[in-house]
Amino acid sequence: MFVELADVYAKTLKQDNIDTKKYFDDHVKIELKNDYLASIPDMKPAAKLVGLITYKQTGSVTMNYTPNKMETVVAWFNGRDLDYTTGFMRYGMRYQNGRLIVPLTGTYNIYSFLSLTENNDTPEDRAQHANATLVKHAMYKYNVKLGEDVEIASSIQTHRQSANRNFNAFSSHISTLVQLEAGDEISVKISDISLTTYPGDNFFGIHMV
Repeated sequence: MFVELADVYAKTLKQDNIDTKKYFDDHVKIELKNDYLASIPDMKPAAKLVGLITYKQTGSVTMNYTPNKMETVVAWFNGRDLDYTTGFMRYGMRYQNGRLIVPLTGTYNIYSFLSLTENNDTPEDRAQHANATLVKHAMYKYNVKLGEDVEIASSIQTHRQSANRNFNAFSSHISTLVQLEAGDEISVKISDISLTTYPGDNFFGIHMV
């Protein structure tokens, strides 16, 4: 009888070990995998740049200013300088010469905000802005396969008149969804670069959705 009980106990223990191993193989690994998959949304490429004041932006109009020519906004904090701002770059996003470069193909939300200021201190300033009635703010995509910048979204508005005779202040905002390929470069352009003299409130960003 004792031999039979010992035999039953041994078989039960062996079966319990088999059942335990099977449970871990069937469930624990799946749960760990699910935990990993659940973390993927937090690992999607994203970046936000904020405006940087540089010596090149002092004064009312830059030396190379050309009316109505779309020029790239390049005054952004980037790299480690972003650590001291509200900006960031995550999961493969890169910055180069005013452009954000996406690492993965997918759907992205891109956005840009520009705080625009017209100085009216001199008769030349007032005459220049009186003749320029429209301001275009746009976002562009560049890819080596395309070989040129392609407009993705834009905002066109009239110059705003301020009660302050020394300057006019207004703003422009763009936000849209777009399908991008790995290596696409996103930039912000404006038709009157002299309006970005005070870029402290500007921001430019992208994140995969």
